[in-house]
Amino acid sequence: MTGACDPQAACPVCATPDQQSDFCAVCGWQLQDGPVLGELTARDLEVAGAALRAAEHAWDIRAAALSARGPEGAGRVAEVIRGGPPGRDEKKSPGIASADLGISSGCGDLLDDLHQGHFKELSFVEFTADGLHMIRVTIGEAGIPLQNDAGSMAWHLVVPEFDSGEDVCRFQLAGGIGTLPPVDRGEFDAAVLEWLKACLPAVPDPPVVLLRPPPGWELLERAAAAVWEARVSRVELHAGSAELTEGIPGRRTTADAVRRLVRTLPLLADHTLLLARADRATGAVHPHSHVLFPAGSRLAPGETETAEVTVHGGVTGRDTLYLPVLAGVPAADGTGAPPVSMHQIEVGALEPARLTFVLRGPGEVDLVTPVARTPGGRRNPAAVDVPGLLSSLPRRIVRPPRLELFFTVELSGAGQAETEERLAFVRDVAALLARRDRAGTAIRVGAVGHYDHTVYESRLAKEGILLQAPVSARPPAALPAALDGWSHARRRQDAVSSLEDALWEVARLAAEGLAAAEDPGAADVRRVVLIVARRPPAPARQHGLVPACPRGKDWRTALGLLHFHRFQVMTRADPAAGPPPPDQSGSKAREYVDEAWELLGADGVFRPGADPAAAVVQSLAPPWGVEGPDCPLAFAVPLV
Repeated sequence: MTGACDPQAACPVCATPDQQSDFCAVCGWQLQDGPVLGELTARDLEVAGAALRAAEHAWDIRAAALSARGPEGAGRVAEVIRGGPPGRDEKKSPGIASADLGISSGCGDLLDDLHQGHFKELSFVEFTADGLHMIRVTIGEAGIPLQNDAGSMAWHLVVPEFDSGEDVCRFQLAGGIGTLPPVDRGEFDAAVLEWLKACLPAVPDPPVVLLRPPPGWELLERAAAAVWEARVSRVELHAGSAELTEGIPGRRTTADAVRRLVRTLPLLADHTLLLARADRATGAVHPHSHVLFPAGSRLAPGETETAEVTVHGGVTGRDTLYLPVLAGVPAADGTGAPPVSMHQIEVGALEPARLTFVLRGPGEVDLVTPVARTPGGRRNPAAVDVPGLLSSLPRRIVRPPRLELFFTVELSGAGQAETEERLAFVRDVAALLARRDRAGTAIRVGAVGHYDHTVYESRLAKEGILLQAPVSARPPAALPAALDGWSHARRRQDAVSSLEDALWEVARLAAEGLAAAEDPGAADVRRVVLIVARRPPAPARQHGLVPACPRGKDWRTALGLLHFHRFQVMTRADPAAGPPPPDQSGSKAREYVDEAWELLGADGVFRPGADPAAAVVQSLAPPWGVEGPDCPLAFAVPLV
């Protein structure tokens, strides 16, 4: 038979030695045929040689296609292919097996035995195109699996016959021979076993899991077979291709494959989020552990689990808050619960934040919502200083005085848009105050709406109506609904409004509230009247061209009464601007307007367009106090 050879010799196509049959078990080349009569002719030899060269070229083309990483390395490999570079129709890759890493019952038993302490470590061995790999898994504090590289090496350092260039070495590992000296298979087997012996722990019968390579990589499969036949490995798994990461092009490492396996172990300790909590009565701040994933939780291969929790900002607008995830509950000094991950987020003062965490396995918890502030979303757990965080908690949160706020709102204007702007401002302030006092017990808000001493064109604000029905003090969240029935009226005069009537009504409401209070003189209540208007109140007696209040009410007396009840009176006014009128009567009218706004705004002045609702709330709401440093942790429950 042309091309036949001694069956005990290496195959001339793929260099596989010690063949025991007429056909190569690896590449299928016919090694031996029956006897023929006579001598081989030149034609016979020519045909046999051409067939051998074609088989060698096809074999190398297959290895080159399988091992190709990209066009940048193809040139060096093409130089060594027997029969020259592949033709255009020969370049198609045979494809890469990408089967998911399965977990056999044997491997699961070994992982459980490791987790339960039946042995101290479990070794995982894998042969990939970039080297020989051993990952050793141990169980650390709180049952968290730890992975360490136990001696991974590049192929040419273990088997010197391999080319030092990565692309040609990959070609050889895929079975390619080329024009290079073939790697001796026997020496290859011996070198692999010697490396394995040097890396394994020095204990009798160490447990080993072998991750099988994908088909087609002839020398990788041969290395795995050598280990299995030497009875070193207890369990064999088909790990799929290291050229793919969960179906996405790009290499996965042996550490990645092992991590997918150990993620199926159960949690031995609760995985908790470290927060702070302030005592409602004393304000004392203590650490608080919120359980995200309880002990005993266990994921199936490729599975994840999520947990949601709402946290709250502190009393200051701190730039970042830390979110340490721990395995267990720390002792008072911060020890005893190893860190799993650390995240940072931005949360406004007293604001809530809804968080979503994902569990990927023991010791692997990531924050997925909101997007973490730090690049990558998490920090090295070893760098997390839990004792330092706990020692930097404030000693006490000092609650602010309660706030009692009354608005007076001018409802007459040149157009409805003018009035709506004032009402929108009041609603915005109430909504922001409601976010600071979600329970509705620390802040109370009321309002009085007023018009003119004239005839009105509004359907709801009929002739003779000076005020809307007053809104008594209530939680700020309830105020906007109470204002829904308030309506606009067209302004009939530019000088004054019925603000004096509104101030007297606020004084009446304040007196009633104080009479009902258990401690009317309590110092822990801040009382404010905020005037939202354009025109000042009418004087008790006519002031030049400025008409008097038809009822003779003196707004200065109402102002004094409010001050007597410890109210601060502030304004958010937009009076008519421009130069004073040239005539004497107009000038005196302007003097009255300026004097009125100066007295009414003696405790504070806000300007439309310059002072938004948020700035007004920041000024009105009494500040919180902190004894000690700002809290670095989020709070488990709202402070208000």
